[in-house]
Amino acid sequence: MTGSPRPNSAAPIPVLYRLLFLYIEPVSTLLGAIFAHFLQPKYLILTHSTSAPGQSVPISTSIVLSQLANLYLLLSINEALVLRATNDLRVWKTFLFGLLVADLGHLYSVRLVGGWVYWQFWVWNSIDWGNVGFVYLLAFVRILFLAGVGVPRSLR
Repeated sequence: MTGSPRPNSAAPIPVLYRLLFLYIEPVSTLLGAIFAHFLQPKYLILTHSTSAPGQSVPISTSIVLSQLANLYLLLSINEALVLRATNDLRVWKTFLFGLLVADLGHLYSVRLVGGWVYWQFWVWNSIDWGNVGFVYLLAFVRILFLAGVGVPRSLR
């Protein structure tokens, strides 16, 4: 039985976008979920050592970190599966636009650490690299994708 081609049978999304958004980002977000849930004292110390409670994390903080971990897990699963399910450019653009807005919110959320966190990369720790450096990269690549850079005309 031959039917009309499925909408996701269009030319595939370019490999660099697929690599970043289907593999690298979901894995890194999953790592964030693991840290936020299972390594809470370390997560807080790396986020802002002078205000971290030490090894005894308050219950309210632990609950909020577990909720954050749950959202990171949701993001990891959604990105890996939703984008993998289709080559429909409208779906990719809509999804990545939402993540771009979230990137901006994520960058805004670290403002209390101090303005230096946005540009003094040479003093960043691993959490700073994830919260700022990696988010800069993701936001930049999302903007490139939304602008159609490297996207075949057959998809646009």
